[in-house]
Amino acid sequence: MKFINSRLERKKMSLCILAGICALSLFVIVNSNIKIKENKGGSYVIKIKHYGIDAKEMERSVTIPLEDALFSIQGVIAVQSSSENSLSSVFVRFRPGTHGRYEAIRDAAQRIYETLPSSAQRPEILSSNNSRIPVWSAAVIMDDSNNASQTLEKIVKPRLESLEGAGEVIVSGVGLKEIYIILDQEKFSLLGLEPSTIMSVLGLNDSIFSGGMVVQNNREIIITVDGRYPSLSTVIIPFGEGKYVELSDIAVISEREREPDILSRLNGEKTASIAIMGRHDADLRKLSSDIKKELSSLSLETEFTILSDLGAEESAAFKSVLNAALSGAVMVALISFMLSGKNNVNVAGLFCALSIPLICLISIAILMMIGFSPDKLLLAGITAGVGTAIDAVILCSEKLRKCLNYKSAQAALSSLTGPLIAGGATTIVALIPLLTMEDNSKIITSAIAIVTVTALILSLTLLPPLLLWGLNTNKQKYLFKTPQFLNIAGRRISHNLCRFLAAVVKYCTCYPFVILSSCVIISVFTIIVLSLKGVDTSGYGSEDSVYAQVEFNGGLHAQEADRLMAAYSKQLIKQPGIKNIETSARTGSGSLLISFDPKQTQVNLVRELAREIYIPGGFIFFHESSSHDRYWEIFIYGDEDKKCREFAEELAYICAEHPLVRERVLNFKQGSNKLILLPDREKFAESKINFYSVASKVRLGVYGPVAYKKIDQNGETDVRISTNGNGVYQSRDGALNLLVSAKNKEGVSYLQIDSLTKKKEEIEPSSIRRDSRRRFASITITTKPMDPRRVKKELAGLFKKLELDPGYSIEFDPDAIKQSENLSATVFSFVMAIIFCYMIIASINESFTVPLLVLSSIPPSLAIPDLFLILTGNSYNSAVACAFIVVSGMTVNAAILCVDGLRSKIKRGKEKSALSIYYAIRLKIPALISTTGTTVAGAVPFLFLTEGANTLIRTISLVSALGVSCSFFCSITVIPSILSITKPPACAG
Repeated sequence: MKFINSRLERKKMSLCILAGICALSLFVIVNSNIKIKENKGGSYVIKIKHYGIDAKEMERSVTIPLEDALFSIQGVIAVQSSSENSLSSVFVRFRPGTHGRYEAIRDAAQRIYETLPSSAQRPEILSSNNSRIPVWSAAVIMDDSNNASQTLEKIVKPRLESLEGAGEVIVSGVGLKEIYIILDQEKFSLLGLEPSTIMSVLGLNDSIFSGGMVVQNNREIIITVDGRYPSLSTVIIPFGEGKYVELSDIAVISEREREPDILSRLNGEKTASIAIMGRHDADLRKLSSDIKKELSSLSLETEFTILSDLGAEESAAFKSVLNAALSGAVMVALISFMLSGKNNVNVAGLFCALSIPLICLISIAILMMIGFSPDKLLLAGITAGVGTAIDAVILCSEKLRKCLNYKSAQAALSSLTGPLIAGGATTIVALIPLLTMEDNSKIITSAIAIVTVTALILSLTLLPPLLLWGLNTNKQKYLFKTPQFLNIAGRRISHNLCRFLAAVVKYCTCYPFVILSSCVIISVFTIIVLSLKGVDTSGYGSEDSVYAQVEFNGGLHAQEADRLMAAYSKQLIKQPGIKNIETSARTGSGSLLISFDPKQTQVNLVRELAREIYIPGGFIFFHESSSHDRYWEIFIYGDEDKKCREFAEELAYICAEHPLVRERVLNFKQGSNKLILLPDREKFAESKINFYSVASKVRLGVYGPVAYKKIDQNGETDVRISTNGNGVYQSRDGALNLLVSAKNKEGVSYLQIDSLTKKKEEIEPSSIRRDSRRRFASITITTKPMDPRRVKKELAGLFKKLELDPGYSIEFDPDAIKQSENLSATVFSFVMAIIFCYMIIASINESFTVPLLVLSSIPPSLAIPDLFLILTGNSYNSAVACAFIVVSGMTVNAAILCVDGLRSKIKRGKEKSALSIYYAIRLKIPALISTTGTTVAGAVPFLFLTEGANTLIRTISLVSALGVSCSFFCSITVIPSILSITKPPACAG
């Protein structure tokens, strides 16, 4: 006891220790390296391009072998793929904690690449979140002076891919440079040359090899054998015996850009665009800042028009949260300052107010030491926690200011220890179930827990000596005198509050069943409404841009799709509020990124405008959910891609019958028309021609395959050889009229391809998609916002109408169903939080009935904010679930104080009367007002955040403010009502 009393007297020691802790915290914050946490699980995308190869062949030669190689890697939990013309994309996801992911993927992709012809492009391996929505995109106006295509592809793209948090970087509207060799078919045929001979000469001679190393005079000499041609026009092609001809004599050699895979425009003008897909768990705010710094460091002449920047939106949201956090901290400090004094605000009140920044500083340092970065969620969690945690400091100040000596101060501090530990422990243990949720709630949870622990430790150790500053001295430490009108106003408010409390206690003790039945009815009604409304698994997109997909009839040429979308964007840009429209077109499809001013228009209005403008042969579809729409994907799995698509088309037709379905879209389209040339075996035998020669002639005359890759100081350049004299797209008749040489007794004759083959026409699939080695096709339906499990149940009858073949199955949006089940599981987490609170309160109070009294205030306290959210159109989503679990631990603080006062008063008086209940609660009113006021003050500034990125923060603040306010009223109504049931006190007096 002497040691404790001595500790309370050592004010200067406590002040120095706090100053040292403060300095150490500042040192940790300043010297902390803020980095993005490593993605412990991780998703990657591997892309391999092989130009001129159709989707089926890409699946057979690239996708399936690559899937097999990836599935052999330890830790892989899912592999999805898409095979399109000239492109294979494979998404792979790893189990959390898997090491060496990138190296294993690189080795697997390299093994597959080495089995492919030299015309295949090197694999690209990028981090991915498998999202269709870019986190950052920009456009560059194309002209002859800025050389934008090479700048974006060779300089900007590699630099942006190296940034932390950046995933796939997509460049549209540009093509890589290639060398085209267009052979003069008549000239090389007269010389008896074959294209394969020319390709062989170029590939074997235009190359560079390492010759190894030799040692001479104790010096190493590296030998390089360099046979590269300085210019292909001087290449000598041998033929016959001792004869040769220069390549330029029999071919036209040119260097030009390959036709872009995607054609890009901005407001109808031709552009090149670049888009960045975010990596899983990327810090978008930091990524956006790094992109700006990287582009500035490149000192490019190219001017970028930013179309979308989710990181900038996050940054704006962070600034709003920072302002709200500062405002909340100031409000809490002011309330603490006012509530800590008596008639005059003294030094203890100053220390109470200064504890706010002190607790925040120490908490931020601790959180950064354990790996968190100071983002908006962390700030929101700290502010929310401070509003509750400061209660411990205020209660200590309120209790200690009445003490006349250190002995009474120690007794007061001992009496406070139990309630303070109970309040802090219930706040912390209620957060434990949130650790199982796979979203950003963990950050807020950790912040609240650290702040609560920090405040509890400081309020019981280092702050009490400072709050006792001036004790046992004749001179009171007053900073300034409270104005008389404030004292008068305070006394009037106190008088009215006491009258209100007396009336409430009297009514509760006389009519306890009315109060309790009302609380039960409200709580049950809320639970029923919440159950009927279901959960909401969808999030919201950007607030100043809209992304849409445009689907055309299968096979529509990219140039025509680009023309149609350019005309469309010129109409849409005239609408009010629209700032920029970036279009991307490819064969059979395209995309739109519409940027708008949120002050002049809204997302829903922009979508309606986009739908109203007609695109000939096109259909606009939005991927992002809005406040009015929800999108669900339905999958058909099976062995044959064609059958999967047929079943999906039939399912889309069936779903149109249901009134719940507003819109349905096929997530695939019919590809281009396909002309299949089949050999006429008799004619091939008569002319002594093999089918390989015919196929080579067709490929040379139609596409012009990549013969080899030329290596120079600029890297690798594809060299393509073609016999198509136009140098552009070949016509159908031109392909059938290609000549094939046939040897006979008279010499060499030439036959047309048309005379040697039979024709067959069909539709080529635009893409072949696989999930865990099974092919699938899918459709997307649009409904109003509702629980996906309810949608699945409503449509179950329609699914039965679809007669699937054996081995085929149908599945309704598995990701949405899983999310809804996880949200429903949070109800169990909420129950677990209540159980944890019960055990903590029971263990501290050595009673099984006291926790029941305390916890009785939670259901009605949370029912009011729940009803408010329902009436304002909100559903039970991850933000609401997180908010209720967080606030469940906060709402018990008022009840703990109320029950603590009632227990001590009733024990001393041995009588449970309305008067004793009134006096017991009246003694706790200052503490109840302080614990409620500080929490509400800390939450109020966050209610005015308008950014969509702050939905979680805003929801937690709303539930916190309403829940804690309601807990104040429930504590002074529900608990007296329960106490009055067993032995009703007299109502008079």
